[in-house]
Amino acid sequence: MLLRDFAISVADSEAKGYSLVFAPSLAERLAELHAQYGSPNCVPVPLALTDGRLMLSADILTEVRPGGLLAAMWNAADKEVLGQAVEVIAWDDAVALLPVREGI
Repeated sequence: MLLRDFAISVADSEAKGYSLVFAPSLAERLAELHAQYGSPNCVPVPLALTDGRLMLSADILTEVRPGGLLAAMWNAADKEVLGQAVEVIAWDDAVALLPVREGI
């Protein structure tokens, strides 16, 4: 499903079961918005997937709500673009796309 179809008001416990998956170009915009409006106490750090996309845990959405550490960043973002460009997938499906790290 796309982010536009996912309830931003999802409970933290439910959000942890999902990942936000998106293109690297969107991560660049995320970093720009965070530099302007983000909080040093909540820094989104996307992980690279084997298919070239990036992922964040959907529990970050709890911080974009009013009063959250990333609320100002969310308010400055283009919700229409995010709604169409961010895919919401099951956490386990995203983890399966993480590169295998040798020697760990």
